[in-house]
Amino acid sequence: MTATPSVVRKATPFDAPEIWRLFLQTHRENGLFSLAPQKVTSFMDRALHPERIPLNDLGPRAQIGVIGPQGKLEAVVFVLVSSFWYSDDMHLEELLVYVDPEYRKSRHAVACIGWMKGLSDSLQIPLITGIISKERTAAKIRLYDRMLPRIGAFYLYPKDDMELVKPETVMGEPPRKLKVA
Repeated sequence: MTATPSVVRKATPFDAPEIWRLFLQTHRENGLFSLAPQKVTSFMDRALHPERIPLNDLGPRAQIGVIGPQGKLEAVVFVLVSSFWYSDDMHLEELLVYVDPEYRKSRHAVACIGWMKGLSDSLQIPLITGIISKERTAAKIRLYDRMLPRIGAFYLYPKDDMELVKPETVMGEPPRKLKVA
């Protein structure tokens, strides 16, 4: 499949069905917790319909960028203006970056990261982004390492039996499967 140029555009309400399709794909690949559709819809509505947010509403502000034509999106990037629990300082927080598997050989992921960095620059707030993934984790880490400074890591203590693969690039050793109970 031939990809469109790797140029991120601001999503419109007409992109919502395709954003949902890509979100459901990313949740199937990387979701750690059960899906709450009403919560996702609420966040998406805030991004796609900011004009509906009352001026006195102190809730989150979000923006969604997409690659591809309306009706056939190839990638999505979803960010939130937020602050950590201990600070009033705002930052741009990545909620998801996802490229449809048909277009993973494109430069779409690079474009999505570049779009977030550009948005961070224009808003003059730092970008917090990272990888919480169950698939192709090592490749994602290598990409992010080339484009951004690393500031930490995430860990998961599973509640049930789950196979995890430690990526070679992070651990400095060949991948091995760990049985966690």
